[in-house]
Formats: sequence, structure tokens, C-alpha cells
Amino acid sequence: MIIINLLPPELRPIKRTPLPHILSVAVLIAALAGIAFMFVSVTGRIGQAQQDLAKANEELEGLRKWVEEYNALSEKKEQLEAKIGVIQEILSNRIIWSEQLHRLAELTPENFWYKRIRETSKTVRVERVDLDPKTGKEIVDKDGKPKIVRENVKRPVFEISGYVINNEQGSSRINPLTYNTTQDEQFSKTFTLESPNITDAEYNGYAVRGFALEYNINTGDEL
Repeated sequence: MIIINLLPPELRPIKRTPLPHILSVAVLIAALAGIAFMFVSVTGRIGQAQQDLAKANEELEGLRKWVEEYNALSEKKEQLEAKIGVIQEILSNRIIWSEQLHRLAELTPENFWYKRIRETSKTVRVERVDLDPKTGKEIVDKDGKPKIVRENVKRPVFEISGYVINNEQGSSRINPLTYNTTQDEQFSKTFTLESPNITDAEYNGYAVRGFALEYNINTGDEL
């Protein structure tokens, strides 16, 4: 059968080539392939990163006990250093009281007896040169003189109190005891006598003289 197109040429449909459609489809397929490749690549990288993270977490977990042990040892080291510092300070200022009390007994005349012997402390007002906390150097005023500061500090004190009766010469003075303690090289090296307190008293019907002696304990760090 013969088909005759009676339409004029200008109204006849134009036969177009399918090449642009093929190219568009090819570009689309290439784009989809690229996206798929990138997706696979990124997914692989994410998977590898997750594996690396899991491995790192495993290693970290394995090291955690060592870190905790190190921290515990560091804390114990600091505690031991603090204890050593306290012990060294105590040893540097240590007083062997048994020796000192034995020495005091030897220095005490026979007509003395004690009612109380104790170590205590008192707060005193002292003056010292002010130091720069950063450099440790003296701070001077506008006249170039060292700056003096006043502060309250606690000082250790050795107190002894008791009574003295008349000796063979009829004297009840405390001078023999204070003289002995201040002149004895061993005792006076550790204890410095302050002003004594003396009172007249009566004990079991006998006239006695009461005394209270206060000695500063020389620790070696006096200002």
C-alpha cells in the first residue's frame, strides 16, 4: 500500500534525530553512576573510620587502667611528699622531752616541787621585713628603707609552776632555779626564760612561795 501525504510541506511533521535524547540519557546514567560511586566510596570511608574509631576505643580502654593507676600513684606520691615534709619539719624542730625533763630535774634545787609542767603556745606580735612573694627580695619604702610589717604568730611555750619552801639558810627565793636553767648550756639552748610570776601562798598550813615560769621554746625558725 502506498501512503501519500497530502499536507503541504510547511505543515508536515519534522522528523527529529534521537541523538539528543540518547545523550541526555547517557549523561543521566553517568551522573547516577558517579553519585553511586561517591556513595560507595563515602560509605567505605565511613566504615573504615568506624573501624578505626572502634580500634582506638579498644586501645584507649586498654590504656585506661594504666592511666588510672598512674593517677593513683601520682596522688599517693603527693601525699607521701606532704608527709615527708611534715616529718622533716618535726625532726628538725624535735625536742627529746625525756632528756629535757631529766635535765630540769637535775637543775632543780631540793626545796622546789612542781605542780604542773606542760608545753603550750601563745600568740605574740612580731615585726619582720616584708618580702616580695615573687622574688623573695625585701620590699623598700619610698625612703629606700626595708618595709616592716607586724603580724601575730603562735610560739611554742614551756611552762612550769610549783612551790618553793625555805632551804637550810631560810631562803625561799626562786633565783637558784632560774639561774640554773638560764646558765645551763644544754637547757638554755632550747628554752629561753621570760619574766617569772611569783606569789606568796600557803600549802598545808606552811608558808610557801608560788612560782610560774614561762620559757620560749627555741625551734630555730624565730623571726
